[in-house]
Amino acid sequence: MPPDSPAIFPDLTAELLRRGSCVRFRATGHSMQPTIEDGEVITVAPVTPMAVKRGDILLYQNELGVFAHRVVRITGSPKREDMLYLLRGDASVSSDDPVRPAQVLGRVLTVQRAGRRIDLTSRRAQWLHAARACASPIIRWLRGRSPASWL
Repeated sequence: MPPDSPAIFPDLTAELLRRGSCVRFRATGHSMQPTIEDGEVITVAPVTPMAVKRGDILLYQNELGVFAHRVVRITGSPKREDMLYLLRGDASVSSDDPVRPAQVLGRVLTVQRAGRRIDLTSRRAQWLHAARACASPIIRWLRGRSPASWL
């Protein structure tokens, strides 16, 4: 692959999604662990601003590149063009800069793990994320303490 080929990824992906196609590619990075692990294949489908809801994982583009992060809050109204999505990686504690609907390329539907597809839009996946989110402050607290202090 030519060295500049990654530069075409956002444009090609955006064009395919605009035309109504789904795209599959290998995700890189650790910001969405444990939901999406580095190197796993994800499937992204087109999405309209009206269809986005809290908890969705959106693929979006900003000046730093293309990212897949979870919607933690939606502000404004799509009818008034002041709508913004606040997104965060599952492994992050801070939110990304607000994302405008025009920056959204699509919604992540599935991740392929160990030869099987996991539907990230299912109730089970949403429940697992909620359980992990509730447990993560406790886990972080425990990791910061020595085993001797647990007694």
